Amino acid sequence: MLKRKAGNGGIGVDTDAFYRDAGWSLVRRVRRPGRDAEVEPWGLAPPHLHPHARAYLERAFPQGLYRHQMAAVREAIGGNSVCLATGTASGKSALFFAAGIHILSQRYKARVLAMYPTRALGREQAERWRDAFRKAELPFTVGVIDGGVPRPSREDILMQHDVIIMTPDVVHAWLLPSLGSKTVRIFFQHLRLVVVDEIHTYTGVMGTNSAFLFRRLAHAAHVLGSGFRIVAASATIENPSAHLEKLFGRAFVVIGPEQDTSPRHAVTFDFVEPPSGKDRLQAVAQLLRQIAISEGVRAIAFLDSRLQVEVLGSILQRADDLDEANLEAHMDDMLASGILPYRSGYEERDRAAIQEGLTTGKLCGVVSTSALELGMDIPNLDVAVLVGVPQLQTSFLQRIGRIGRHRPGRVIVVHSGTAADDAIFENPTQLFDRPLTEAVLYLEHPRAQYIHALCLASMGGEHDLALNLPYGDSEEFELADVVSWPEGFAEICQAERQNRPPRDLEWMKIEAGGNPHHTYHLRDVERQFTVEMRSLSDISRLGRVSYSQALREAYPGAVYRYMGRSYRVTGVYTSSNRIEVRPERQYYTRPLTVQPKLYPRLEPERGDRVWRAREGWMAECEILVWEAVTGFVERRGSAKHEFSYPLMHHLDLRDVYYASSSFQRYYKTHGVVFHHPAFQGAERLSELAELLLEAFSFVVPFDTQDIGVGIGRWAAEGRHGSKADSVHFIALYDRVYGSLHLAARIMEDGVLARVAEQMSRFRTFRHHRAFSSPGLAEVADAWMASLREPATLERAEVAVSESQNSSEDKVRVILPGSVGYAIKAGREYEVRDVFYTPKGLQYRGIYRNDRDHEDCDVQLEAHMVDGIPGVTRYGWYDLNTGLVTEGG
Repeated sequence: MLKRKAGNGGIGVDTDAFYRDAGWSLVRRVRRPGRDAEVEPWGLAPPHLHPHARAYLERAFPQGLYRHQMAAVREAIGGNSVCLATGTASGKSALFFAAGIHILSQRYKARVLAMYPTRALGREQAERWRDAFRKAELPFTVGVIDGGVPRPSREDILMQHDVIIMTPDVVHAWLLPSLGSKTVRIFFQHLRLVVVDEIHTYTGVMGTNSAFLFRRLAHAAHVLGSGFRIVAASATIENPSAHLEKLFGRAFVVIGPEQDTSPRHAVTFDFVEPPSGKDRLQAVAQLLRQIAISEGVRAIAFLDSRLQVEVLGSILQRADDLDEANLEAHMDDMLASGILPYRSGYEERDRAAIQEGLTTGKLCGVVSTSALELGMDIPNLDVAVLVGVPQLQTSFLQRIGRIGRHRPGRVIVVHSGTAADDAIFENPTQLFDRPLTEAVLYLEHPRAQYIHALCLASMGGEHDLALNLPYGDSEEFELADVVSWPEGFAEICQAERQNRPPRDLEWMKIEAGGNPHHTYHLRDVERQFTVEMRSLSDISRLGRVSYSQALREAYPGAVYRYMGRSYRVTGVYTSSNRIEVRPERQYYTRPLTVQPKLYPRLEPERGDRVWRAREGWMAECEILVWEAVTGFVERRGSAKHEFSYPLMHHLDLRDVYYASSSFQRYYKTHGVVFHHPAFQGAERLSELAELLLEAFSFVVPFDTQDIGVGIGRWAAEGRHGSKADSVHFIALYDRVYGSLHLAARIMEDGVLARVAEQMSRFRTFRHHRAFSSPGLAEVADAWMASLREPATLERAEVAVSESQNSSEDKVRVILPGSVGYAIKAGREYEVRDVFYTPKGLQYRGIYRNDRDHEDCDVQLEAHMVDGIPGVTRYGWYDLNTGLVTEGG
């Protein structure tokens, strides 16, 4: 247990003394002034506000409401869909509770659906809803339905409660596919209000999928003869009105930060650099311990890396051994450590324990990823430590928003050693003036559209369930006009209704197997692994990781970290989406990876584009990516002697619990390929690619895990089919399976020139790594000069696609003996035979480099295997004779 000492006034931490004694450098100090509260008296409340709602508000806010709260309540009870987009801890929840009480009191049997983006936030807010009903002296009840609630109990909860709290995931995976239930249909018929919190989180993959989900929700209510208004809350984002209309398909009244009159105390910002020559996480741990032992001071620290959060958590806990496997038995000891790690992917029991520790004060701090940017209530925070400047301005505002609410606070921004941090530390005041983050949705994305067409419009889908139609009934289908629908979605729904899926997406229909709601999740378009620790009597779940996270954190043999504890990965089972682990000492592993292999594929008919620069060109196109972990480096020893750890190199994963020599995946995505004549023969071109990525992330902020960069050689065909010499390229691409065209934003007006300027600027900063190749600086200068000039859009025939059309009698196939990749498994697949069955064309082959299955044939439908550009050899399968000939 950390022993806390009395403070010295203020927030109780003498940071200047700590910086001096521990060797830290205070680069800049900026003080942001506080703000007095402004309230509007109850005489200004709208007269048609229901007395029960007014009673709640008067008891909760006896002095009156802040101006933004009063404006939002006025719009909501006036019948508008409204969003309150003000700062963290500015009292946004009052809008939800007032609007809910007003609706429930006004309409007999009315129901409210409150959607929160995480289970932990939803369960916390359930108690706040109940407290609001108690203040109003009303008998309304609150039920929670999330992934932790057994399915047999869900309909009873839906029937028995007035307010139902759900995550969007449960609405997608359970509520809408249960429209065949009378209880669910009755709920929709009485649904009058939908509450949606944390709107700013609905961006990227999750936001795009949720935009369709909200429309499907409105469609179901309309079909069942009802309708609802929406009240929402968001952190401050760029152009919230446009984002809300795109997200929900309806217009909103937005109450923005200019009307925010909630109080704030002064906050001091320290921009600091840790001691040189000392490990950064060790130094941050020392800083957090200093804060933790100060009486009455509570802190939160943010890092962008899940792994760094876990490592820092383990340093703070000083946990060298794990004697027992049961995490619950260790929870008291872990809470006693004073500061715990927190990230997405934790089990419900562990999130709840951390949340309780923070709320009750048993914990004096937490180290988190962006997971705690959401509105979970952490009272009386005094200090925020930001390890690195957040790329997104919304993230920055959310991370500091809880500081200074109850007394003056402090934010400590720790330089993370990047050129991007150099840019901010050079002039810290620009951090407060950066443009707000723009939420990004891609509603025209074909894969996203088809997922939701399968859910909504397929025979036996949500539309039919709502109408209680027998399967196969051919009643006319039409999308409800109560919301606007993305362009092209109606057509893809009609095609699905007629069982005519898009040819290039037909494999998704097969993969869904009649159950798209459970096959395709809202938050990810790639598979998820469950991490399990097995004993003779029990299975303990230790969170979930995506495929890309597994490549970084939970590959075979890795030391996987969970709540600061260490576990050895003893098995990765891609067929069952499981990862098995066992307890391990506090060792550290780092994956050995090979440079990703990138295979661009340019297809003009798909809308791919090519730009001509003064020298070279850029192509926006599909890219096949191969990533692999081939081994890992392991460090053992005391954390106090990090630089003298003994190294253990595992260069072949077959030595450590895996059947193949590498843990790998193929996936299709989208990106922009850059070529410049100076690239030909240049050494260490990957260093220039990293500079491009760093500059792009500064100009167009994004999640660091969503965009990748790499280099390669492209042996493209010429305009008339003649083979051209291979060209060296740098590619910026989406690391999201299927892509959301995030990297393509570099080709928006003016962005490319700004990125080139930022690349030049970064090279002047001291934290920019100097190019290791003497001639690379000249290559960089030539390329950046070309990027600064306007590019000319050309026809995409400068590099023709490999695709060829099949005829009525012949189908293009991968030749036996050649290699492609299995789309669903993401693994290299060697074709041994091609044959026809009543189900269609099939391949028989093997997964390459698989020791456990090297003699086992794997049969796959032909459309489930794709070629690797420049590697796969093609031929023709004659449907009449069954013969395969070369020449495809």
